[in-house]
Formats: sequence, C-alpha cells, structure tokens
Amino acid sequence: MIRRVLNLLIALLVLSPAGAPRAADTFTEFEPLWSQSGKRVTVQGVLVADFFRDIYLSDGSPGAAPGLRVRSGEHMAELGDLVLVTGILEHDERSGGPFLRVEEAFTDLLPLREQGSQPIPAASVTAADLLGDPEGWRGRLVALPEIVVTAVRRNANAQPWLMTVEDAAGGEVSVELRDGQHPVMIEGDRLPGLLGVWDRKGEHWNLRPRSGDDFLRVEGAYRGERPPARKLAFRGRESEGKVGGLFGGAPQGRAMLDALCYDPPGPGDGEGGESFAVLNTGDRKLRLGGWSVTDNEGSWSFPRGTVLAPGASLRVARSFERFTWVFGFPPDLSIDRHPCEADGALILDNGGDELLLLDARGRLVDAVVWENGWADAQPGWEGPALRPYRFNSFVPEEGQMLWRKRSLESGHIADGDDARDWSVDPDDPVLGQRCEFPGWDSRRFADTARCEETAEVRAFVSPDNSFAGVREFIASATRSIEIELYLFTHPGVYDELAAAMDRGVRVTLLLNGEVFGARGGTYDSVRWIARAIDEHPSGLGHVYMWRNGDDPRHTGPDGDLPDRYNHPHQKFIIVDRARVLVGSDNFTQSSLPADDTADGTGGSRGAFLVTDASCIVERVIAIWEADFDPRRQRDIHQYVSHPELEEREPRLSRNRTDYEPVHPRPYESREAARFELGHSPDNALRPDRGYLGHVNAAGAGDLVMVQQQYERPWWGYGDRREPNPRLEAYLEAARRGARVRVLLSGAGGPSRNAKNRLAVRRFNAMADEEGLDMKLALGHLPDSRAGRERPIHNKMLLVRAGEAHWSHVGSANGSETAHRYNRELGLSIDSEGLFAYLTEVFVADWLRAVGAE
Repeated sequence: MIRRVLNLLIALLVLSPAGAPRAADTFTEFEPLWSQSGKRVTVQGVLVADFFRDIYLSDGSPGAAPGLRVRSGEHMAELGDLVLVTGILEHDERSGGPFLRVEEAFTDLLPLREQGSQPIPAASVTAADLLGDPEGWRGRLVALPEIVVTAVRRNANAQPWLMTVEDAAGGEVSVELRDGQHPVMIEGDRLPGLLGVWDRKGEHWNLRPRSGDDFLRVEGAYRGERPPARKLAFRGRESEGKVGGLFGGAPQGRAMLDALCYDPPGPGDGEGGESFAVLNTGDRKLRLGGWSVTDNEGSWSFPRGTVLAPGASLRVARSFERFTWVFGFPPDLSIDRHPCEADGALILDNGGDELLLLDARGRLVDAVVWENGWADAQPGWEGPALRPYRFNSFVPEEGQMLWRKRSLESGHIADGDDARDWSVDPDDPVLGQRCEFPGWDSRRFADTARCEETAEVRAFVSPDNSFAGVREFIASATRSIEIELYLFTHPGVYDELAAAMDRGVRVTLLLNGEVFGARGGTYDSVRWIARAIDEHPSGLGHVYMWRNGDDPRHTGPDGDLPDRYNHPHQKFIIVDRARVLVGSDNFTQSSLPADDTADGTGGSRGAFLVTDASCIVERVIAIWEADFDPRRQRDIHQYVSHPELEEREPRLSRNRTDYEPVHPRPYESREAARFELGHSPDNALRPDRGYLGHVNAAGAGDLVMVQQQYERPWWGYGDRREPNPRLEAYLEAARRGARVRVLLSGAGGPSRNAKNRLAVRRFNAMADEEGLDMKLALGHLPDSRAGRERPIHNKMLLVRAGEAHWSHVGSANGSETAHRYNRELGLSIDSEGLFAYLTEVFVADWLRAVGAE
C-alpha cells in the first residue's frame, strides 16, 4: 500500500508542472468507482488489456475484484504498465457497467515501473466461477485451464467472430474472436489454457482474448533425444577475428548453415515449406556429394554431383511445391524430389530442435539450435537457443525466416557458433532484432539507393498545394501510372486517373486491403474507387489488394498464408517509368483538400517529393516489381466486388478557410543534388544511411528539425523495453552540439496523443537537465470546429549538417512496427533551395505551437 501511494505521489509530481487539472477524487482501488457515475475522477491502475479503443485497468486486488474499462481512443501504454488517467465515469447501457471516458492520460511509465510496478497475473478460474459471479469478475484478466473448442461461429463474410469452449469441469463460456490475431480454431481443438478479459456485451458475457499469445501452447523442456557427441570438421581453423562487429574470414572449403525456416506459415502441408540454406564461405568450390544434414533424429544427404561455388548459397526445402508456393521461387534442392536412404525423415520440430551440417566423413561442420532444442548439449553450439524475434503481440513466430548477420562495413559473415550470429539476436539493434517473412527481399534491398546528379526536384505541401501538385503529376503521364498506397478515398484524384485512362494511359493500383479498423478490409469509398477504375471502359485500369486468408475470397492452397507485412503503408506513384512521387500522405481529402485556396484551406500537414533522379526511379520500380507480382506473391489479388460489402461514391467536401497556406505554390527546380531512398523493413534502421544517417551526421552548429505524426517514447512491449533509436539519435545530435527541434502531432485534445505527450515530457526533461539545445513540442493545424484540430500527419526530417542540406519525406511513423514490419518508403534530397522551402513550413508550424523562442 505504501509503495502504491508513493507511485501515485511521483506521478502527481510529474503532472504538476504541466498544469494538468486535478480530479475531485483519486482512486487506486476500483470497487468504490461503481457508485461514482458522472464524477470526474483520477484513476491509477495496471494495464492488463489493450484493444485500441478499450483498455482495461486492474488495481491488483486478489480474487474477484472487478477491473475498469477505459475508453482511450488510442494505445496509451503497454501491458503491465502503471497508468494514471483522468476522466468522467459513465454508464454503458449495452454492457450494464461503468467505464471511464478519458479526458487526460498521463503515462510517465518507466519511472513508475522502476518504482515497483509489476504486471498483474491472470486469475485462474473455471467457467463456473465466471458464470456464477459475472459482475464480480468484470474487467479482470482471467485464465481458463485445459479447454476444448465446441463451436466456432462465422459472420456473413465467413470470418470467425465467436467460439464456445468447454473446460475440464464441463462448463461452457463464449470467447470473442473479433479482434483477430488468433490462431485458426476448429471444433474439437484442445488448448492447455486460454487468457482473456471477462466482460459483457448486451445480454451476453464473453471472454475477450487480447492477442494470439492468450491462446496458450504446451512448451516442453526439450524436444527429441539428447544430441550425441560428434567430431568437428575444420577444427583449429583460424579466423580474422571480429571485423565490423562480426567474426570474419574463413578457411578454404568452409561451409555453414546460412538461413533457416523451421516453422513455415500455414497448418497441415504448410510444413512442407521447411527449409534451410548452406553457404560456401571459402574461396574454392565445395563438392557436397556425401555431405548430410540431421536433426539428431532424421537425416538427409546431398545428391551426388552437388557443387557449391565460392560465396554461393544453396536453398534446400522439404517440399518443392509447397516451398515454391509459399516463397514465390523454387528451392535449389528439395527432400521430396531428391530422396535418399537415411535413418529417418528429417522433420524440423516447430517447438525446438537442432540442425547439423555434416561433411562426407560424418564430422560436424556447423550447427544451429532453436527454441526448446538441446542448446546446452549440442556440440558446435554455445549459449541459449535461437528464438523468433517479436517486438509486439501481433508479430507471429510462425513463418519467420532466420538468417546469418552480415557486417555493414565489410560484408563478413557472423560465425561465433551462438545465437548472436543470427538476425533474431535481441541484443543487436543494428544487425539483429529482425523478423523476416516469405516474400521479403531484405538481402537484395539491404542498402539504400544513392546517387548524385542533375535532376528534377519538386515538393508539394499539405494542405497548402498538395492536391494541385498530385493532380499535375498524374496529368503528366503519357503511358503508365503505377501507384502503391495505404488509403485512397479522394474523388478528385480518382477523376484525374479516369481522365488519364480516357487518353490511353495504363493505370495500376496496389492498395492495402486491410486498413486498420475498416469493415470488410477497407472503406466503402475505397471499394467504389477500386471498382470504378477496374471497370473503366478503356480497360486500362487495374486495382489489386494486399490480402490474406481472412478474406473469404482468398481461398485455395494459399488461403492459410499470412500477410507479407503488417501494413503496406507506403505512398508512391511512378509515372511513365521515368518519374516518381514519394510522400507522407494518403489520398484523402484531409491530406489533399481540393477547395480554392485563395481564401484559405484546411487539412492535415504532410508533404510529397518528386524527382526523376536515375537511382531513385530505378529503386522505386524495383520495389514496385517486388511488391506487385501476383505470380510470386500470394497476398496480391485483383479487386473483386463483394455483395456483402458496401460501396459508396465519395463526394468532394466543403470549402475550408481555417488555415492560410504558407506556400500557395509547389517548389520546382532542376538542379545538381544528392538523392537517397530508404525503405522499411529492409534498411530503415541503418545508422549510416538514410534517415538515421542524416541525423547521425549532425554535430556542433548544425540543425535538426523533425515534423512527425508520432514518436513512440520507447519500442518493444511487455518486459522488453528498448529506446526508440530515432529519439535517441535526436538526443545524441544535441549532445554533439546540434540544435534540435521536434514537432509531434497534438491534435484531438488532452485525451489523445498520450505517447507523444510522454515523449515530449521525458525528452524535454533530459534536455533541460543536460543543458542541451533540444526541444520537443506538440502542434496541429487550425480548424474552426472545436476539438477538431487538424493533425500533423507529416513524416519529415530536415538536417543541415556542414555543407549538406537534407530534406527527407516518407511514410514511416516513429514506431518499431513502421521500421521492422511495414512496407514504408522515404526519399531524401540534399538541396539548399528545397531545405529552405520546407524549413519555412516547419517554422510556421513551430511558431503556431510554441510561439517565438
């Protein structure tokens, strides 16, 4: 109790300087809240569930003490965090219980966690416990042990939304599946446990799992037999030591396991996608005939005549057809097409196993151990086993590709015989901490595209002149328009594309078919535009969607494959395969207002860059061809109307006069400049390239200006918290003597942007303590409607470092997902004129937010 009060006092001290309004009453125990409906209160509790719009807090009371549902409107914190919120207690007619509508969210969480906040464990219950006292367990995180799925219900789109489970005592409860991120469940499935939040909807009480992690699995101590002792090949070899952070050179004839996918996506025959790669790191060819691989149970031998050239890699799959279907290209060899006489079938256990590479004399050449394999007993392996990298609950373990790290400086390959060699190394933020899935081209795109030449440099700014700029860019097309975009609802941009098709231009769109929170995958206006382009009388329009097996039309052998990326969030256009546009904004009317700007306009802040620089055009085309390849990529499908899903023709919105443009016209130039294109998830976190490379080049007397929709104050989740490398880079630039200004979106009032507010508070406090010329602030664009301020949707970085004047505009927000699991693009141009043009925009928004400094 004393620690809880101390934590509350610390939190209140943090709040005081910000001038936050004090609630009439403060609660750290929730039971008295049930009689406080209509009151403005401050509540402190531990976050036990986050469903984006609903979070659940617990006060940690033992037994059936009800938790509290909080309507937050955004992700405020992470599971296990101590949260302090102020709001109005209201009564929910549908659920029959109270909830807190947030007015102010305070989440200075890490200091509170260090003071002793701990995750609240799930309470072990039976179905009889929950149904016997449903009100008492409301809002609590509970765990049902040993359940059987008795029924799965599906909606009109054939998507599962509710299932019934039975526990060991024969009691039944309903389980919500609406929030997705659950494994495929069918009647008769057994689980050793299921977690979730207990709450009511209408007349029914349901268990609401938070993510796929709540569907518990059985984890064994070890898988398989203890490995036998084996002699090592190449014993006594000498290496060059660590080069560029990695173990370097290898002797002649050296080989190693280079890539591994032991748990490919999809149930059943999906295991046929199991694969590994062998790399020749020597300087002469290797004859692999007679070599073999084994998991200490089954084994397989390379066919006679198999030769591996120096530096070459050989991919081996369990099933030729399944691997080709999953990965989009055939393996070099497959076990099913090249069978051999062996002791048993080579099957890589998803729960844990070992894979050994043996030479023709049966000596151990290389080994890798994962999950519950025998890491402590396997010759040729040191330390803990590999585990797939996950930085959030929605990142699946299934389907991940693991591969060896390469040094950024020299290309040397890691060879330390332990988990630090591999891309999933959780302690290496540069070369490790990576998840990779089939369909990615990370090795191909490991570096950014860079060049220096005389080329077109144009910039549009939202809402000042972006619609006119995008319209002119599309109107310039004479042969083809290719677009990758997250969201497209703009009728004016559709009209311009229709006009292009009328004059004979081929139009191809690749849109995100799973926009967050949208019914049926995307919005009804997106579906109308997609159908209208696809059915244009010219026959020149084609619209494709990124989809996965959740879509009822996505069936057949690929129906169980996951999406390649969490979100295809990029925003770019290729015109005539000669010019490209890269931006921060979607094609919406908030981003591209189409009204007459002579009397003002209104919308969110964003930007676009246009160029014909050769390296940029070539790389964007390469990304387009890698992303949009229906023959190779199984999540790309041509748009088809569905009778159950509405389509609504979008209309132009009203004239807006709330905002006076800084730049009525775009920036236009043809000049000698440097260009660089970076993209996620391939190279966005390289400290020597692109976004971070620009910031890391700033030092004494230099200037860094950031305008960003959001910067998460930390990355990771649960017990793993990592610094946001972007915020850390800004801080380090200030420590080197640069002037740093960071403007984040603060639109929506005090109940929104909780993590932006936390980032501002924490990093301003650090800058003040160290006497740094660094300041973070919250800003927005004006709107005459109260509470409807327009957000900063921009993703813009401006860096003046020495003689360089870098302007970067892209699609990536300051989250780990944007850099490790999304498709994102960002274009940087070193141009003094462009830098000055965009600096005027930043300064105007900064002055609006904080006034003159």
